[in-house]
Amino acid sequence: MITASIFDTKEALYQAVLRQMGIVIQQNTSTPTALMVPGGNTPRPLFEALAEAPIAPTPQFYLGYTDERHVPDTDPQNNYRLTVDMIRALELSPFHVLRVQTHLSLEEAAARYHMRWQDFFDQGGEIPLGLLGLGDDGHTCSLFTREQVEACDGVTFAAPVQREPGPNRITVTPALLARIKHIIFFVTGQAKAAIVDAILNNPESVTAGMAVAQAARVSLWYAPQD
Repeated sequence: MITASIFDTKEALYQAVLRQMGIVIQQNTSTPTALMVPGGNTPRPLFEALAEAPIAPTPQFYLGYTDERHVPDTDPQNNYRLTVDMIRALELSPFHVLRVQTHLSLEEAAARYHMRWQDFFDQGGEIPLGLLGLGDDGHTCSLFTREQVEACDGVTFAAPVQREPGPNRITVTPALLARIKHIIFFVTGQAKAAIVDAILNNPESVTAGMAVAQAARVSLWYAPQD
């Protein structure tokens, strides 16, 4: 079941998400704790806000990504690139940033990303919060079709995705999404109203709903305002 919260304005939505991010960033634990973030334009204000007013992270805090375009990290389309200023402001060490090595081949980049997460979990790591986007076609992360979700093997944490036209992608899988304690889809704009209605009322009909079917807790936070 996906629980919905509707916000009157985008600003109210972003402030609510920022509060949740702050809780994870400052969560004092004895084991690694990760926050997973998406790419694209929707989360950009979150990253900019934390770059301008950073929160001091605990030593066990890690940052991870739902997916990545297979482009250099200097490319404007690169999701990691969107977070560089935030990472600097938070003073995160490179070791605490779980990102895709896009200089590798597509398959090797996915395999390495899987291993980074495997190592994280082997150290007792947990993901209290995962922020996910929702495309108007129903995709999340870089899982675009029912077939891509069904092709995931249930044990691998990252997978390569061929896209035509490109760029190709590396995405986390349902196996990794199932490890997240609380997933929040955060969505804005009237153009997303139909897909929001679909995923809330019939999640298995939407690729994103299929992808998070095994997750313990899933919320959808939506600001219809354009």
